[in-house]
Amino acid sequence: MRSIRLRTKFLLSLLAVSAMLTAGTLIVVSNVVRMRMRDNLRTDLRASVNTFEIFQKQRDEAFTSSSQLLANLPNVKALMMTDAATIQDASAETYRRSGADLLVMADRTGQVAGLRNSDSSLTREEAQRLLRGSLQRGAAHDWWYGGNHLYQVWIQKISTGPDEGTIGFLTLGERIDDRAARNFSVIAGGDVAFFENDVPVAGTLSGLDGPSLLSQLNGGAASKAPQLQIGNEHYVAAAVNLSDDPRVTLVVFKSLDKATAFLTRLNRVLLLLGVLSLLVGSLIVFLISDTFTRPLSNLVLGVRALESGDYGYPLTVAQGDEVAEVTTAFDRMRTTLQKNQEDQKDLEGRLRQAHKMEAIGRLAGGVAHDFNNLLTIIGGNSDLLLDRAGGDDFHRRCVEQIQKAARRAVSMTRQLLAFSRMQVLQPQVLDLNAIIADMGKMLPRLIGEHIEYVFAPDPKLAAVKADPGQIEQVLMNLAVNARDAMPNGGT
Repeated sequence: MRSIRLRTKFLLSLLAVSAMLTAGTLIVVSNVVRMRMRDNLRTDLRASVNTFEIFQKQRDEAFTSSSQLLANLPNVKALMMTDAATIQDASAETYRRSGADLLVMADRTGQVAGLRNSDSSLTREEAQRLLRGSLQRGAAHDWWYGGNHLYQVWIQKISTGPDEGTIGFLTLGERIDDRAARNFSVIAGGDVAFFENDVPVAGTLSGLDGPSLLSQLNGGAASKAPQLQIGNEHYVAAAVNLSDDPRVTLVVFKSLDKATAFLTRLNRVLLLLGVLSLLVGSLIVFLISDTFTRPLSNLVLGVRALESGDYGYPLTVAQGDEVAEVTTAFDRMRTTLQKNQEDQKDLEGRLRQAHKMEAIGRLAGGVAHDFNNLLTIIGGNSDLLLDRAGGDDFHRRCVEQIQKAARRAVSMTRQLLAFSRMQVLQPQVLDLNAIIADMGKMLPRLIGEHIEYVFAPDPKLAAVKADPGQIEQVLMNLAVNARDAMPNGGT
């Protein structure tokens, strides 16, 4: 009994010492966490602002690409050649395709010819004033405030070709309202509010005093978000200047009261856990086993393998615990990363190929233009020779052959221009027998004397509709391929 009592005393003493140490640790940790909570909120606030800026950049790229695609549509270019009434009537289809809240179409002088918006609150006069201001500033994307709504707009020039002049302007806009603010709040991870010249226009909080709030934010230190009180709740906030004319400001809020309430609940949970840890501390050792640590160690090895570029490292998945969920999520993330890397390489290859084709097309177009100028000189001089009196039939036939060869070369330049998208093909109704018979005078010289050339026309051959230059090029390609396939001669 005496030994049991001593053991009990020892255990009680150990329990008391452990309880004091645990309580003191919890008090110190609670105060440290309370101080760190405010700093973490400010850090989260800066991270939220950075996240919004990244999202805004991606959003700008997406809307810029969308406006470019719309501006390059042939029907949009053709529409800008018509009058303002036609543009206004036909702009409904372009507005439906854009998926935007605002569409403005203006002529080359910046005069608004077509206006569409979701609730017709923005008038033509306001749109005209706002568009002229953006064009004067040379802004490709801007912020407009009109019709009691704030819009973020993207302006795209409309031209007939890469080197042609501007024939108009196409503007897409997205309205910044409470719905958009709620969407932004999800991305920012807190409450947000948009201000236009110190006046709140959209947000997830009510009762905001614009001038007072913005003055507090602008007066605070750059590295320390100030503490604000809105209604009965305390916040830390940070402001982002989105535009100077008009002055558009985004403010992101983080609630201090909600964080404090969470800390209070956390303290209670920690106190309860501290008491329970004293009662069941001896049992924790028995609960730590190899079945718990092995999956976690395997997951760590998988993370290290992923850092070295190994996506196929085998992962051990346990049955239904948290480590298994994390392992499964990591495996999905690893597969996604591998697929994204492969997709990125594929897209880079396609982009390089597209650049090569574009360069080839430009080179072909330039060569064709220069060659066409030389053919013009040859054709003009052959005409002069043909018109000279005193020439015999042999020289006349030679000059005619020169003219035919020049015309064939002109048709080849048309093909080069068509390949480089600098000239439109001219299909005609053709008699293939006549084209082949005409080329029969040149093909024997092209294929060489060691190959016999024979042409057997079909008198019932039907006519075809095609570009003469392309048909001649096809026949020349066939003859050259046949010649290369018969190095020892043939028919």
